[in-house]
Amino acid sequence: MRTSRTHQPLTYDVRLPDEAQADALRLLDASKVVVNTALTMLWPSLDEFGSERASPAWKQVGKSIASPLPHGDRQWRCESEVVGRVLRQQAERKKAFELVLPILSEGLIRPKTEKRPVGKNRPAIKEAITTLQKSLDEDETSFVTFQNVVEQACNYFFQHDRFPSSYEELQPVPRLQVGMLTYAGDDGREKGQAYRLALDLDA
Repeated sequence: MRTSRTHQPLTYDVRLPDEAQADALRLLDASKVVVNTALTMLWPSLDEFGSERASPAWKQVGKSIASPLPHGDRQWRCESEVVGRVLRQQAERKKAFELVLPILSEGLIRPKTEKRPVGKNRPAIKEAITTLQKSLDEDETSFVTFQNVVEQACNYFFQHDRFPSSYEELQPVPRLQVGMLTYAGDDGREKGQAYRLALDLDA
């Protein structure tokens, strides 16, 4: 059994001091409201987030809307970065959905039997996606992404007895269940304001 690590973790979980917990949770709760409101406002413009990747996500969001509940520029930058990242990810999934839409059929559904409930026909799904990928010369969408979208469409079929005709029909506005903020509001190594922690092993 292999136990040695071959990679360096990029982040570590650090528990805040008890006296800072309440303020941090209040900040995340307030930010969650802003993020979810902004996602709802920008959801009709999802396609616009499928083309731009050069600039930070928060800048793209800022071109369209201001903060729904102004908490200050730095906090909004962090909130809008979360919004932009979510929308860019969803825009990629929408592109994948539009590519798999022609292959969505009842052949991907395993019929109900006396011994098994209705389910996904995974061999048929794998074959359909493999055939689709071979027909797409320059598309870089991964097999896993296609598979995930197809299975989401199958779940929709189980509920509605038909496949969705659009991505917006398949996917409701993605709302955060738990507050989350990025470091987008920080200015980097020289002028950054993020806390830095050091551990003295000799202490």
